[in-house]
Amino acid sequence: MTPDQVAALTSVAAIISQLGTWPIGSVIAAIIFGPWIVLIMTSRSMEKRHEAAMKMYQNNVKLVEGYEIIAAQQADTIRLSIAATTELTTYLKTKTPCHQLVKIGKFQ
Repeated sequence: MTPDQVAALTSVAAIISQLGTWPIGSVIAAIIFGPWIVLIMTSRSMEKRHEAAMKMYQNNVKLVEGYEIIAAQQADTIRLSIAATTELTTYLKTKTPCHQLVKIGKFQ
């Protein structure tokens, strides 16, 4: 090793001896445990998003069930309306017009 490299290593060793092992231990702990902490935080956030998506789908199912009930009721209303319209049309087509009743003598 060159004298410059030896001097640099000596100065780094002197700084480490003055600071102690606390900063180095912190860096090593951050390197070892940091990815695990980030992984746990990311996993928890993904779990919350998944729960929110599941709740959204469950709410959509309830909404669709409500729409099915409304659609069935609307179909029944439309059928009744068509039946009433058909009955009225049949009645109007088969009834005797007023001017013919006057000719027959029922009305004067």
